Amino acid sequence: MTWLRVRPALALALALSGCDGTISVVFSTGRQELEVSTASLALPTELRGGDGTIASVSCGPMGMCPPSDAVTLECVGGVCDPAPRTISVPVGGVIDADALLSEAGEVGLRVVDSYAVERVRYEVSLNTLTVPVGEIAVFWGPEAATSIDPALGVRRFGTVPPIAAGATPSGELTIDGEGAAALSDHLVSTSRRVRFFAQTEVDLAPGDPFPEGSVRASVNATIRAVGRLVR
Repeated sequence: MTWLRVRPALALALALSGCDGTISVVFSTGRQELEVSTASLALPTELRGGDGTIASVSCGPMGMCPPSDAVTLECVGGVCDPAPRTISVPVGGVIDADALLSEAGEVGLRVVDSYAVERVRYEVSLNTLTVPVGEIAVFWGPEAATSIDPALGVRRFGTVPPIAAGATPSGELTIDGEGAAALSDHLVSTSRRVRFFAQTEVDLAPGDPFPEGSVRASVNATIRAVGRLVR
């Protein structure tokens, strides 16, 4: 579900800039949610140790390991070792900057010259994972983008620091300056509608906790639109 929220009129930051007629409006995207589960890390039952860890299972003839649809198992040092796995998920739904600004219709902002990402808050609301999550990279892309692919116009937006197993932290995204500038250019000259993605890499090894559970998080961007009252 996509949540599009604009701050109440009294909370909008409106600032006239001298005599040039420009005005700025601060709005937020609302909480854009993402969820990652260990369904994409499903290991064969042969690797489940009795102590809740990933068991050290010897490789078979010619380095063969138990079959797995989700994770590639490699023969490393004579035992079956899960290969690093990249996980990508969508974040919320389509963000429509025009819809956000139209909800602040009393402002009368008709032409937007630039958008500036002022801050992006993240919050982990649920975490039952038995394994940690590494740094999470957040990307933005055009509405038509279906995956994290530069050929589709998808660009890096920022990063969330690593999350320990079971932890529910909150804080601010580290914003990628070039990606944020590209987002502004896209919103001004190409389309007001974009979407977000998240990506992380999980590298499991024998002896690590057996992967179970899920993590649910959200990001909420605060953006300043600068423009004019009339065309």
